Amino acid sequence: MRIVQPAHRAAPCRTSRWRFLQTALLVTLLGLTSRDAVAQEVPPPAPPEPPPPAAPSEADKLLEQAHEALAAGRTAEACGLLSKSDALAPHEDVKFELAQCLEKTGERGQAASTYEAVASQGGGRAAEASQRAKALRAAIASAETATGPGPAKEPVNMGEPVAVPVPPEGDKEDESKSEHYSFSDFMDTRLTWTFGDDDLLHDTGQTTPLSPDFSIGDRKKYRLFFDNLNSQFGGRENLTHLVLYKKMPGFIDRLDTEASLVLRFNISELSKNTNNINSSLYDAGSFIRLFYKLGGKDDDKTGLGITFWPLDTDRFRLGYLYDISWGGTNARINQSIFPRIQGSSPGARLKFSHDIVNVFFGFKTAQIVQVEEILTPGQSEVEVIRVGQTNYGLLGGGGFKIGKHFNADLGGGYFQQGKFDLPDVLGQRVFTFGLSARLAVHSANSDVKQSADFSLYRNDPMKHRQYFSATEYNADETSWSVTLEGSNLWQNLKDFDEAGATRFQQARAAALQGNLQHGFFRMSLTGIYRDLAFVLRNVPSFVPFETLPAVEEAEVGDELFVALAGDYHFGGPRLTLGAGAGLQFPATFKTNSVDQSGATIGRTVVVRQQGDNAILPVDADAVPILQARLSLKWDISKILSALVWMQYTLDNNGTFVERDPNEGTVALREFVSPSFLGLGTSVQARF
Repeated sequence: MRIVQPAHRAAPCRTSRWRFLQTALLVTLLGLTSRDAVAQEVPPPAPPEPPPPAAPSEADKLLEQAHEALAAGRTAEACGLLSKSDALAPHEDVKFELAQCLEKTGERGQAASTYEAVASQGGGRAAEASQRAKALRAAIASAETATGPGPAKEPVNMGEPVAVPVPPEGDKEDESKSEHYSFSDFMDTRLTWTFGDDDLLHDTGQTTPLSPDFSIGDRKKYRLFFDNLNSQFGGRENLTHLVLYKKMPGFIDRLDTEASLVLRFNISELSKNTNNINSSLYDAGSFIRLFYKLGGKDDDKTGLGITFWPLDTDRFRLGYLYDISWGGTNARINQSIFPRIQGSSPGARLKFSHDIVNVFFGFKTAQIVQVEEILTPGQSEVEVIRVGQTNYGLLGGGGFKIGKHFNADLGGGYFQQGKFDLPDVLGQRVFTFGLSARLAVHSANSDVKQSADFSLYRNDPMKHRQYFSATEYNADETSWSVTLEGSNLWQNLKDFDEAGATRFQQARAAALQGNLQHGFFRMSLTGIYRDLAFVLRNVPSFVPFETLPAVEEAEVGDELFVALAGDYHFGGPRLTLGAGAGLQFPATFKTNSVDQSGATIGRTVVVRQQGDNAILPVDADAVPILQARLSLKWDISKILSALVWMQYTLDNNGTFVERDPNEGTVALREFVSPSFLGLGTSVQARF
C-alpha cells in the first residue's frame, strides 16, 4: 500500500501530478459521454400527476356543523360537535370555542377546566383563557359560599368525552407576561373583478352619468333601485374592513369588556390616485363596550350594556330597512342628519337586552358651523359670528317578541341641526324629530334581522358567522316573513310662504316586505313609499332649510316603487338562476308660471335622490321607470363566485341640452332615448 505523505512533509513530483490530472480529465469525459448516451436512450420520466385537492377533514366538518348549530341557537348540540372536533384534531381555537359554548349552557365547572387546558398550552389565547378560568372559579366559589354546594349537575351530553389536560397544582401563570391574545385579522374583504357596459344603446356623452365602452370596473348604473335595499353597498365594491378586536372578562363578576377598531379600506377609491385619503380610508364603527350579565346563566343574552363610539355613530340609526333609515352621520354619501357637519359624530348608547324585550337610549354629538350672537367686551353692541358649535342628537326605543312569530319595534329621536343663516330667521334653531315603528310576522324557523350596516363589527369566534353566512337550502323546509315599517319626521324649517316664520314640515316613509323560501326557491316582494321631503330629509328640503311651497303654483309628487325578485338554486352544479323587476314612480317637484304672452308654463324636476335631479322639458311630466335583470351565479368555492347578468331600464325622464336648430343661440332640453341595455360579468372573492 502506498502512503501519501502530507503536503508539508513531501511534495509530489511534477510528472506524477500531470499524470494524475490527465487521468481525472479522461474519467470525467467518459462519464459525461456515458450520461449523454443514457439520456438519449432512456426517455425522461413523465411529470407526476398533481395530487387531488384534499377533502375537508371530519374535524372540519364537525366544526362547520357546530357553527351552524350556534347560529341556529342549538347551543348544547354545538358543544357536543365542538368536543368531537377537538377530539379528532386538537386545536387551541376549537377548545376555546368549546369553553365559551359550555359557559352559555351554564356548565361553568367544565368551562373553567377547558379554559385552564387552553391556558396550559401557552398559546396565543392562553392569557385570556387563564383570566376567564379564574373568573369562573371565583364565581363558582362565591356561589357555593353563599348557598352551599348544591346537588351535582348532570353534564351536557356532548357525545364522546374529551380528555382535557388540567395544569398541575403550583404551576402558576407568569403574571409578568404581557397579554398577547388578539383574535383579530382582516375580515369582510371583498375583491370583485367586473367587466361590462351599462348602456349599449347610447353613445358615450349622451347620458348622465357617462357610459364608456366595455371596461373593467364597477359603475353606478349597474345598481338598480331595488338592489340591496338593506345595505349601502351594491355588492361589487373592492374594499376590506380591518377589525382589531379584543374581548376580556372584567375584574367585576359577570362583566365583559370588549373593544374593536374598525377601519374601512375602499380599494377602488385608493386606486383612482386622487390623493383623497378621506374617501379611501376611514372609520367604520370603532367601539368600546361593557356588558353586565343579569341572567341566571352566565351568557351574554340578558344584561345591561353600554357602547361608546369614540369616532363616529353612523351605525347607530333609527328605522330598520337601510334605504329608509334616518339619523345616520355618513356625509360621504349624503346621509348625515347633521347638515354642514364638521368632522365626524361620536356618541354612546345604553341598552338592556333580553330574549323577549330590549330597550335602548343614546346620544351623539356633531360640530356644525352656525350663527352665534356675542356681546362685544366693554360695549353694548351685539356681534354676529359663525363658529363651530356642538349640536346634539338623542335616540331611544326598544322592541319585544310575542311567541315565535311576532316582533314589534319602536324608536324615536331628536336632532339639532344648527341655526338658520337666512336673514328673516337668522339665529333660530333648525331641528328634526320623529318616530319609526316596525311590525314583523315570520315563521318559527326564521327571524327578522337588522341590516349588517347597523351591526357592531366583532371578531368573536362565537359570532363571526353572521358576516359570512351564505344562504342555506333545505329541500324540506319552508320559511317566510312579512314586515311593515314606517317613519314620520317633523323638521323645523323656514316657512317658504311667510316671511320671518318657521313651520314644521313632515317627512314620511313606509315599506312593506314579504320573503319566502321553499327548498331551493326564494322570492321577495317589496313596496316602498317616500314623500319628497323624506327623500331630501338630510338637505333638508328642496330649497335648503325652507319648507316646500304651499301655493298652487307648485306641485309635489311622492316616490313609490314595487319590486319582485326570485331565484332558484341548483345544488349539483351550484348554480343560482335569478330574475327581478321593479316599477318606480319617482319623486317630483313641479312649478307653474306665466310667460309674457299669458301662457302657462310648467317645469318638472325629477328627484331620484339627494343630489341626483333631472330637469324635464317644458310642460313635460315624469313617467314611471321600469327596471329588470336576469342573472346566473356560480359558486366556485366558499369564498369565490362568478356572476353574469343582463339588465334593462326604460326611463323616459332623462334629458340633454342641445341648440335650437331654428335659433342657434337658444338652448333646448330634449329627451334621451328611454331604453338602456346593459351586460356584465364579475368574479368576486369574499373572505
